[in-house]
Amino acid sequence: MRILLSILAVVLTSGCTTIHFDNGPVDNLKTTIETEDWHHNVALDLYELSKPVVVSDKCKDKEWVTVTTEETFINGLAASVVNNAGPIWYPKTIRVTCQVD
Repeated sequence: MRILLSILAVVLTSGCTTIHFDNGPVDNLKTTIETEDWHHNVALDLYELSKPVVVSDKCKDKEWVTVTTEETFINGLAASVVNNAGPIWYPKTIRVTCQVD
């Protein structure tokens, strides 16, 4: 019970962050497609385990609209379980939105 309360305290006191990168004004009339992946950092968030996100690979020959880097509640929950032993793993969710038409 004590471990569960410790995890809950860590999750409730940790903040979530979101960063948006926009490629000009968004045209809401055009169709978009979104991909989502986890990006993994370690050692106090100083080193990347994941390869950098290459937007041109995600969108192929289409124009990218937004890229969002976010530490979600699920990311924080997963990190708090792993980081109970020490500051090891810091996952983030990366969303890339591409314009289809």
